[in-house]
Amino acid sequence: MNTDNHTSPESARALYVVTGATDNMGSLIARRLAEQGKPLLLACRNMDKAQHFADKLKTTTRNSDIQCLQLDLGSFDQVNDFVARLKALGRPVAALVNNAGTLPRHSRLSPDGYEHTIQVNFLSTVLLSMAVYPLMTEGGRIILSTSISRRLVSLPYEFPAVSHFTQIGAYAQSKLALTLFSIYMSTVMKTRRVNVNCVNPGVIKTGVLALHRWLDRAADYFVNPLPDPEAGVIPTLRALESNDTGFIFEGRDKQTKTSTVLKNRDVFIKLCNDTMRIIKKHLPADAEA
Repeated sequence: MNTDNHTSPESARALYVVTGATDNMGSLIARRLAEQGKPLLLACRNMDKAQHFADKLKTTTRNSDIQCLQLDLGSFDQVNDFVARLKALGRPVAALVNNAGTLPRHSRLSPDGYEHTIQVNFLSTVLLSMAVYPLMTEGGRIILSTSISRRLVSLPYEFPAVSHFTQIGAYAQSKLALTLFSIYMSTVMKTRRVNVNCVNPGVIKTGVLALHRWLDRAADYFVNPLPDPEAGVIPTLRALESNDTGFIFEGRDKQTKTSTVLKNRDVFIKLCNDTMRIIKKHLPADAEA
């Protein structure tokens, strides 16, 4: 497919898909890409908010190739509904920036029977990435958002089930699982030269932090004042421009192999096998697993 955004017709230009594009971090990523003239697809739960933001971006950046589709990572069916509508647009995908995530105070089960945090941050994000992969141009990019909190936890034997919920525990486990599974994805997707990298935006001023006072207090104690969200966008932009795969991007210049996170090979193998067993049941028939 022709991926030259300057010479190909608008209908054939490869899309940059940003999930959670109306939150603090996602909106900044979307704005920076719009300013670069990239064809943007904002994948968001709240369509009114997304359309308002898209209209604003079109005006401020003079980039008319910006559109929205509803995406709710709360269940596998909703992910597949999004992928079907994305496919119906008939346009290739240049990059999928998995920015959307959740950090709820209380536990609840998703319609698929998984803890909501694990469903949104890990399982549905993996399904989305695997289902969008066949739509991507050769040389495409898949970006996964990780967190330093992953260093605080290990994966329990029963994962992705959660036997004892804590707010930061479930969140950290979801980010550790996603980081580890990206190793598998980066290996599988090499065959079509699709790069898979993680980004760690760091501890910054975001809506997620602001909603949770204990995190605010901890952040104020360790890093006060917090850097602005603009600093957290830098690793994502670096990863989108890089030809490397299988890395974690942090800050302005730090880049480490994702494999350094792998401490227990048996846990890694079990995670990959269990995750793919779940995901394969929900992948579209024409998606590669």
